[in-house]
Amino acid sequence: MTFPRHRTVRLLLTILAVAVVSVGGGWLLSDRTEDPASDLGTVTLSPSLTIADPTIGTNVPAAGKLFPALSLEDLAGTAIDFSTLRGKPMVVNFWFSTCEPCKREFPALLKAAASTKGNISFVGVNPQDTAVAAQDFVKEYASESNDFIYVRDPNGELLTQLGVGTFPMTLFVDAGGVIVSQHAGEITSAELATTIQKYFGVS
Repeated sequence: MTFPRHRTVRLLLTILAVAVVSVGGGWLLSDRTEDPASDLGTVTLSPSLTIADPTIGTNVPAAGKLFPALSLEDLAGTAIDFSTLRGKPMVVNFWFSTCEPCKREFPALLKAAASTKGNISFVGVNPQDTAVAAQDFVKEYASESNDFIYVRDPNGELLTQLGVGTFPMTLFVDAGGVIVSQHAGEITSAELATTIQKYFGVS
């Protein structure tokens, strides 16, 4: 049975329209990325940052890698060279001020920094806030005599090299600059103490 040419064209257009709607609808559904609930201990970095890296949105396994020898500015605008921090262990925490799990875990990090009495460098890396917003957060949650170094990573250099996409994220780096462990999501005092003791022998 043959159809008139105009009916054949109409049928083909109908089939094409259905296919486009189906594919488009499926793409829209698959493209919706829900931010993990903050009560699960992680949030996803705002897409406003222009970081061209295929790993962003996940956390790439970092253990065994050499921590990048980058230079980033602290909240006062002074350059901090990570290579100069080698020689003793380092705990590096990625955070930003509107991240709820970051807020919840901050006291545990401050307590751990104080308890290790300078034997471990604690560094907070903020990729999202202005210097003023980061300073306001620190003033609200930490005393002036805290043992943290706070740096900003506004261009996502460190995030890109390490493949960090969810926050908070904590890396444990040995004295030689090698990442020995990582913890994605909110970390507790007990988890900090256990990891620090295991890899650095410091309690």
